[in-house]
Amino acid sequence: MDKWKHLVFFLLACMFTPAFQLAAQDFYHTGSEEPVETSHLPGLVLAGGATDNADAMRWMLERANGGDVVVLRASGSDGYNNYFYTQLGVDVNSVTSIVITSASEANNPAVIEAINNAEVVFIAGGNQWNYVNDWRGTELLEALNTLINDKKITIGGTSAGMAVLGEVVFTAENGTVWSSEALGNPYHWRVTLEKGFLDVPYMQHTVTDSHYNRIQGDDMDRKGRHVAFMARMITDWDMPAKGIAANEYTAIAVDEEGKARVFGHPSYPDYGYFLQTHKGVPELCEEGLPLNWYQDRQALLVYKLKGDFEGSGWFDLNHWNEGEGGEWKYWYVEEGELFETDSGDDTSNTLLSEDDWIVYPNPAILSVNVHATEHLREVAIFDTKGNRLVHVKPDSTHCRIDLGHLPDGIYVLQARSDGNMFTTILKRIRP
Repeated sequence: MDKWKHLVFFLLACMFTPAFQLAAQDFYHTGSEEPVETSHLPGLVLAGGATDNADAMRWMLERANGGDVVVLRASGSDGYNNYFYTQLGVDVNSVTSIVITSASEANNPAVIEAINNAEVVFIAGGNQWNYVNDWRGTELLEALNTLINDKKITIGGTSAGMAVLGEVVFTAENGTVWSSEALGNPYHWRVTLEKGFLDVPYMQHTVTDSHYNRIQGDDMDRKGRHVAFMARMITDWDMPAKGIAANEYTAIAVDEEGKARVFGHPSYPDYGYFLQTHKGVPELCEEGLPLNWYQDRQALLVYKLKGDFEGSGWFDLNHWNEGEGGEWKYWYVEEGELFETDSGDDTSNTLLSEDDWIVYPNPAILSVNVHATEHLREVAIFDTKGNRLVHVKPDSTHCRIDLGHLPDGIYVLQARSDGNMFTTILKRIRP
């Protein structure tokens, strides 16, 4: 009788015990059981979503300097463990893959401990909505942002993992969206955007896209939808929108200085793309209507950079006006159709150089001055979350902005002249 009492008690206890306590979370560990601390380097890897580019993955692992690697995923198992630990020829202390399928698992102390010991974190592919939905507001997301900005680890992602690394994320909450759908109606129900998820250096005001050359059911690649995302960022949040994209077998690696290199096979169409608003905001971005972003056929300025085995081509993410090995393009949208034209051999035809802009003093106390060699059309100051705090339209080569109402801290200052743009970090201090 006592045996049956104990059995009944056990079954009743199971009925009222949360599921996460009954089922073990999936951890897959390869290598040393003891974490190490190394002189690692910060960085960022944005992978296009097909077979991983081995050269870019080596670049990422080398930045751990023999440290520990954590792979985060919403499904699957240990597919990256041996690949990272033995197959790429880079010595690391350990590789741990963690499957996270709920917010409770994202708050698991064992997950946070593994994350905090990492020198490299890589986010696998799948469906980015799983990451956004399960990580939002959790200790995992807080820990990742601390690691990125305080411990200064290298973080990477492929496909869905790449999607969540921009300040703005296409969440795919309602599934994927085709370019024809997004261009035909930028407020299509599948165009779901969220900002302020992860705080990754050089990704401010940026939305990413992967599988860029994949042909979808509308016989179009993903360029059009990416432009529609940017149009929404400008229209909804008054954000100086930028975009970074990678073709499927391509990976973009960004070092601590903000230099982005593109890895790919030189014999295949392995390109990285860097998109920025150029001439002005969309003329028409409204629900139910085709996007119009024409601006004299110069709405966006795009740097298209071919990848190779060494990642020899590069683009500067500090100022977005200089690169090597690529070509500049103009993109524009007319009645929901995306067009591309050549913009010249290099930026000298279209962009002011860094020397043509002066922002002083910086750090600033009570005010900041902005000077350009062309007429300034607008100057804006944003906080680190992308909220616009100051907006002026000088129509002059010089303007002075009062900062007395802003608290101490770090801000992003962006200035636009006649078809050119300059972005810099501004620090405000009290006297």
